[in-house]
Amino acid sequence: MIADRYRVVEIASTGANTMVVDAVDTNNNQPVTVKVIRPALAATEGFARAFRRQIETATALSHPNLAKVLDWGEVEVDGQPTWFWVVEYLNGGSMRNLFDRGRLLDPSQALVVGLEACRGLDAAHQRGLVHSEITPSKLVFGDDRRLRIIDFGTARLLGVAAWDDPATMPTHVARYASPEQALNLPVDAKTDVYALSLCLIEAVTGSVPFAGDSTVSTLAARVGKLMPVSADLGPLASVLERAGRPEAEDRFTASEFGRALVGAAEKLPRPEPIPIIATSLFAASDLRRPTDPTGEPARPEVVETVVEPDDETLDDPVTEEAATEEAVTEEAATEDAVTGDAVIAEGVADDNTGDDETGDDETVDDRPTEPIEALDDAADVAETDDVDGTGAPIVATAAAAAAVTAAAASTEAPTAPPTAPASLPSSSPPAAPVSPPSSPPDGPLIVLTDIADEPLDVAAGSAASGPSATEAVPSAPAAGPATLVAPTVPPTPPPPTPFDEARDPSGEIYDAAPRRRRILPIVLITLVVLVGIAGLSYAGYQLVRTKSFEVPDLVGVQEEVALNAIAGNDWNVLTAAERSDAQPVPGDVIRTEPEAGVDLEEGEDFLLVISEGPELRTLPDLENLELAAAQQQLDDLRLVLVEAPEAFSEDVPAGSIIMWQVEDNASLVAGAQVLPDTRIVVTVSKGPEPRPAPALAGLNLEQATAAVNDLQLVLAEGEAVFSDTIEPGLIVTQNPAPETPVERGGTVTVQVSKGPDIVALPDLTGLSFDEAQTLLTDNGFFIDSLLGTTTGTFVSLTINGEPVEPGTTFPRGTGVDVIFL
Repeated sequence: MIADRYRVVEIASTGANTMVVDAVDTNNNQPVTVKVIRPALAATEGFARAFRRQIETATALSHPNLAKVLDWGEVEVDGQPTWFWVVEYLNGGSMRNLFDRGRLLDPSQALVVGLEACRGLDAAHQRGLVHSEITPSKLVFGDDRRLRIIDFGTARLLGVAAWDDPATMPTHVARYASPEQALNLPVDAKTDVYALSLCLIEAVTGSVPFAGDSTVSTLAARVGKLMPVSADLGPLASVLERAGRPEAEDRFTASEFGRALVGAAEKLPRPEPIPIIATSLFAASDLRRPTDPTGEPARPEVVETVVEPDDETLDDPVTEEAATEEAVTEEAATEDAVTGDAVIAEGVADDNTGDDETGDDETVDDRPTEPIEALDDAADVAETDDVDGTGAPIVATAAAAAAVTAAAASTEAPTAPPTAPASLPSSSPPAAPVSPPSSPPDGPLIVLTDIADEPLDVAAGSAASGPSATEAVPSAPAAGPATLVAPTVPPTPPPPTPFDEARDPSGEIYDAAPRRRRILPIVLITLVVLVGIAGLSYAGYQLVRTKSFEVPDLVGVQEEVALNAIAGNDWNVLTAAERSDAQPVPGDVIRTEPEAGVDLEEGEDFLLVISEGPELRTLPDLENLELAAAQQQLDDLRLVLVEAPEAFSEDVPAGSIIMWQVEDNASLVAGAQVLPDTRIVVTVSKGPEPRPAPALAGLNLEQATAAVNDLQLVLAEGEAVFSDTIEPGLIVTQNPAPETPVERGGTVTVQVSKGPDIVALPDLTGLSFDEAQTLLTDNGFFIDSLLGTTTGTFVSLTINGEPVEPGTTFPRGTGVDVIFL
């Protein structure tokens, strides 16, 4: 039990947020559907306040196409508090049930579903409620085939957290999401209109536009994209395309959507009943015939009561009008009889234009009839009931009953005034039925039955030539009491009176008294004839006249959508294909001939020029071009330049292009044609590669020059230097050093050896120490050791321990040992 009131019969489904159960309301023993929120969700902060606000608004909604919220409250599940709400029980199944069983709708049926859904959406939107999760599972039928939208208010409350990250939404919900939901933008009433258009397209075609293999691909596919509509949708195509525009401001509102569907209905045939499918335990087998799995309501059998006349009353028929005039003398009674005739005639006409379950029309005997017995409860029979589900009522007025009673009275007592019948409840049986005679009736039988879901059936026939009373009554049951009119038998005419002047061979009596004429029926018949003639004339004019239609603006529209837009104009549509940068999307209309705004008659040629994509570009030759010049050429052609790593080139200057190729097809050369945005990969030159400097030490100048020239370098000779190890004329040093990289054309500077640096020993005789030291230094010598005193006079010197005479040569920098005393 839920809330000590709702007895659970079956768990219908369980989800991430709710559990749905079929239950019985023990207060009235009626089936209901109870939805219980998961305790974990109910425990989140602020949920209780938001739930109360939404459910109170939803409970206040009352519309035939919105599921009624009957009750709501708190309940404990496994010891944890949560919330529940109760809605009316709907066992006709949902649109999703139809799709899962391979059942689709034709455009007429889809239009009916869409119109009912629009009515429900408009009622909710006017109250400020947005559903935000319209899917085929939310479009549910009752066993009366009427559509209801379920979960208004609660669906958005339960799903709002999941939309914080659209990529985490279940794919079956994302398939019907709007572009603004895919972008995680605020939603409004136009979101429901977009989702409904997707549901209706799936109902006819069996597929959902933009559906992908994952939530991310499904949501991304619809952003900024026009709704693709199929020719299978017929007149619905343009309506659903407008309802499914990617920008919310371009879509219909729910009320505009409904009005557009009504306009499209004029071009569609009358719909068959929606093939609803029962989905629960509650007497599903009692709601449909075994031979009709799609849900035609089953009805109990009819129990008929037939009152038959006496044989003696079957001799001389007279017209209904004459019998009524003889029997009814008061003007009010006569007017009641006329009204009754009109109602019965209307019932006969309605029955013969509608089909019963077998598809056969019953034959109605138009002979004059008169009842022999007054009917009970004549006044209460005057109720309006839904006959065939379309709103056409069954009408049986108290006036008709009065006319029947008056005619019966005239048969038994011609001179007595008619007596008004007593008024009884509609469920009461006839007060005084007449026992049937032993012989079968010959007169016509008229049966008027108040049936909830079947047309009024009037059957007539004689025992000799027509169907029996049982065969004449439809096999469908009566939801209300059956009103039976016994066989009408012409009474035996009274003896001639002074007012009788003549009787013709047919038996009709001509009375000397002036006869009341029925002016209203004649006027009505005349009006009907005139309207019919006018209608036929207009139809003939429409058939023979040549219609013209204004060419719509189709530029930028997909070919399929454009063909749907002009499908009813009966033009001879031609197509041609071109490439266009203005309309680069393949399949879009580039232009029409004639152009938009021109009137074009039926049967004339109409050309759609369809885009094959953008214009092709011719590849230029980019070799040896400077990078900036190549970039400009590719930009002008709407091609993309991609730089590869730079490379050395002995031939191409630095900053110019050495080579290029198409990224995806290296075989293409200059002059080939490619699409815009094709990527061109270019290699830019860094110039010649640097050379390592050769080793030139020990070479003479001629040899060094040859080595440098081979590397495309330049040799430069510097100042010659002394060298104790390198012979004179040979290279002692170079700059840069060997193996150092040198740019092509770079310079290598060398110095040639002058041989060793030799100096002569000066004469130091008579010099002081300071004077001797200065002279030695100037000549390339230095004092290595001193024996004596620095204040003395030069005595002698030695080099390496050996006495040396002045003028002897030694290498520069040789040390000497001196003695000063």
